[in-house]
Amino acid sequence: MKYRLITIEGNIGAGKTTLSTLLAKQLNARLVLEEFSDNPFLPKFYADPDRYGFPLELFLWLNVSSS
Repeated sequence: MKYRLITIEGNIGAGKTTLSTLLAKQLNARLVLEEFSDNPFLPKFYADPDRYGFPLELFLWLNVSSS
């Protein structure tokens, strides 16, 4: 298998980054984290999660997919 990918999903603050960092070190793998600082949907999501949950996830997915 040429490419391997592990995706970790979970609630905000659940420890995804900590787990990902540990796995990357253990597996000697490249770590790709989502870029949330420039995400225009994140503040909107916190204000109205039902309305902006899907656009937020699409933005994150497209951002990581293009890395």
